[in-house]
Amino acid sequence: MKKVIAAAAGLMLVGAMVGTASAAVSFGGDARARYYYQQDYDFGAIVQDEETGAISRVREQDNKWQSRVRIQARAEAAGGAYAVARYRIGDGTWDGGRSGTATDYFDKAYIGVPMGPVTFEGGRMGFNLLPATKFLYEDVTEDGAKLLFPIGDAAEIAVLYTMNYEAVTNGDLINDNDIQQFGGWAKMGFGGMSVRVAGLYRDDAVNNDIPGVPDVIDTSGFFGGIEFTGPAGPVALSGAIAMDDRGENRDNTGYGGFLQGGMDFGGTGVALNVGWTQDGYVADGDFGFIMIGGGYSITPIAVGSLGDTFWIGMPVTFAVSEMLSLKGILAYADFDTGGDGFEISGSAVYVISDGANFQFDIGYLGYSADNDLQPDESPFGMAGTFNISF
Repeated sequence: MKKVIAAAAGLMLVGAMVGTASAAVSFGGDARARYYYQQDYDFGAIVQDEETGAISRVREQDNKWQSRVRIQARAEAAGGAYAVARYRIGDGTWDGGRSGTATDYFDKAYIGVPMGPVTFEGGRMGFNLLPATKFLYEDVTEDGAKLLFPIGDAAEIAVLYTMNYEAVTNGDLINDNDIQQFGGWAKMGFGGMSVRVAGLYRDDAVNNDIPGVPDVIDTSGFFGGIEFTGPAGPVALSGAIAMDDRGENRDNTGYGGFLQGGMDFGGTGVALNVGWTQDGYVADGDFGFIMIGGGYSITPIAVGSLGDTFWIGMPVTFAVSEMLSLKGILAYADFDTGGDGFEISGSAVYVISDGANFQFDIGYLGYSADNDLQPDESPFGMAGTFNISF
């Protein structure tokens, strides 16, 4: 509680200070409280004790409460320079142990300085590479800097750099071998279509020659991709192709891609999504459906996390009224780990008041294994969430 009070006081102090300098200060954020029920999210996995050889199943059922609050402040100087800070408070499960530094922290804290046609941003901020499709490196915040070159209203070029103190990753406190990333993106727009090409090279200066310290994986390599979104007549198209070559333990460069087309019929929307991943490529957790990827409250797997994956799915949305909207999904996926799954899922969002809603998610993934070592255990989950935004 002391941290929350201190953070609020600090934000108010910032507002008071910049207010005297004729600056504009705005506050916003979001919060949620959620209840989960999840069953068989282990896909039939078993655990064997190394000493006794005893075999047991991992936990088959779980139910819990979770909540978080995020508050964001933006202060803009009279000349156009700005600062943004977002404080994440109490992000975790209700288990009586959430009052530590691990649950309260600033996940964004950066400045922006427009300089003619170029804007410099530096600090802790987002470095989303394919944000429209969320297929690669979505909703990632890191320490770094970027230069933004807007070209008209529909085009932009960005150059960026990020740095991660390596001890956070592998515990190497002896050598300051930082993980650095260099790259950027180019965005173009034409005829209502938006195309974005992005990529980063990761330079991992890991030192595996320290006596008495176990070797760790060198994660150096390139990753990037291209995405497009826009209309093709009455069809809303989106798609992406991405690759990932990070890590010395990777035998082949990983690839993945998808194509989606959708149409609206009054208050009903129908889409078809087809795609694949191979050689270890894993899409960002925010991409996908409800049970197979998607960043939903009950998502059990990220797309590609069960090996080479092929999928086809049909999301259907329906606006019942201005207050209630529904979503249903039928999807099929074949996993290289030895099985396939058929997803039946849905989501309902009811608007309680301006800025507040209740969301109910439910999903079933009928999983069929191809071998006797992994039983046919099918994940099922549901969750109710109160969301607010301000």
